[in-house]
Amino acid sequence: MTQTEDLSTLATKSHSSITMSSAVSSTLAAPRIGKPWLTLVAAVLGGAMVGLDGTATTIAAPYISATVGGSLSQLELVANAYLVALAIGLLPAGRLADRVGRRKIFIIGVAGFGAASLAFAFSSSIWALVLFRVLQGFAGALLQPAALAMLRNAFSTDKLGLPLGIWGGANALAIGLGPVLAGVIVENWQWPAVFAVNGHIALIVIVLCFIAVVESKSSAAVVPKAVRKLFAHRAVSLGSILIAISSFGVFGLLFLLTLYLQNVHGISPAVAGMWMLPPTCAVIFGAPIGGLLAQRYGPRWPVCLGLALVSLGLLLLSSLRPNSEFSDVLYPGVLIGLGTGLCVIAATEAMIAVTPDHSTGVVSAVQQIASQAGGVLGIVSVGAVLHWQSSVALPSWLSEARFSGAARQNMLDGVENVSQGLTPSGFDRQTVGDYLARAARTISQFSFSDAMSAALLIASGVSFVGALLALRLPRTPHHVAGSVVELADPATK
Repeated sequence: MTQTEDLSTLATKSHSSITMSSAVSSTLAAPRIGKPWLTLVAAVLGGAMVGLDGTATTIAAPYISATVGGSLSQLELVANAYLVALAIGLLPAGRLADRVGRRKIFIIGVAGFGAASLAFAFSSSIWALVLFRVLQGFAGALLQPAALAMLRNAFSTDKLGLPLGIWGGANALAIGLGPVLAGVIVENWQWPAVFAVNGHIALIVIVLCFIAVVESKSSAAVVPKAVRKLFAHRAVSLGSILIAISSFGVFGLLFLLTLYLQNVHGISPAVAGMWMLPPTCAVIFGAPIGGLLAQRYGPRWPVCLGLALVSLGLLLLSSLRPNSEFSDVLYPGVLIGLGTGLCVIAATEAMIAVTPDHSTGVVSAVQQIASQAGGVLGIVSVGAVLHWQSSVALPSWLSEARFSGAARQNMLDGVENVSQGLTPSGFDRQTVGDYLARAARTISQFSFSDAMSAALLIASGVSFVGALLALRLPRTPHHVAGSVVELADPATK
């Protein structure tokens, strides 16, 4: 899952002279302008471009590595460069969107993302890929907070649940189709074509923005004290943490599953994409439900249930072995997808509901920073556990298979390959014979599976802790409780 890279965004500045009453009137009487549902389409397509790119990068990673020559740590760098740049740029980009104009910044972000994607497609070195991935991140930082702020401007707070659910579900669909489309494109036109597609999507989104979206921006500025009050809201601070926890599990899982399906299971990119599609379809189902439940009953239970389902799904996936079947991935994956949809949309709505209109950019940025930071931590953490546990499991399997001498040492020297689900070099059939080649392959696969199980157990534990933390979220729907009054006195909740 933008992925789960792509389920929401926000940022701003404010004025010390703004009183509680003016904030209330800003939220309750703000004009809803433009064409709301076409604005939703523009926001969805912009998010879809980012979502497709994120999962496409995941599926294409082994082929990118083979083309430019990259280690596990370099693959992590390509994956994380975007997330780090996005997280750094979100808050200032959100402020910029609120002050300069949400539509204007959204269009600039879309155009920049399309251009950086084209440059990424024509790159031939690992460092060029990292550079253009960083530029994509900064462009995404402009795009994402503005997108959610445009939605907040187009829909009233009490009607925001369904549009948010549709937006999240549609972005999840883009993320889910990403692996399938990327797999087909990689097999037929090579991996650069996957990223060149973004140029065409960007043009469509820009045209739609000029047709459907009316410009909006804040006439107020927010002083640091007002921003601190926003963070003092439990719905904002705890909601951000829970979104980060959700991203931790989903991003880490996508990173692991890509290596497992293609390198260990030996299936093609297109088939690997099909294996990863059902969980994302479950996100599409869960996202609107999460939005509606949070709107009616409050965010506490949808978020708690969602993270509990994610934890259970990751726990079940920790039993995957090299010979596991499709159903072994399908059912836990559906639980994770459904839980992610419930959690992220409900937590996002909780954050938006307590935020006045002039500060939607800030909260969007906070939400996206939390999502990307959680994703970075997830990828880095599972990657570190994968390498560590591979070095622990490999000697044990070598001893059980009675590998000794030069063969054992060559296997140990190739732990970097094993941590990616690959067999160390020098163990092809022509060099060592069929029996030893098959033994080396089997040992590598089971060592990787053991390491992946450890990483998934850790991710499951983190999600379970998040489910417990969710019990601290507000229990009542914010549009009933009175969101802006909370902004003036966060201690009351």
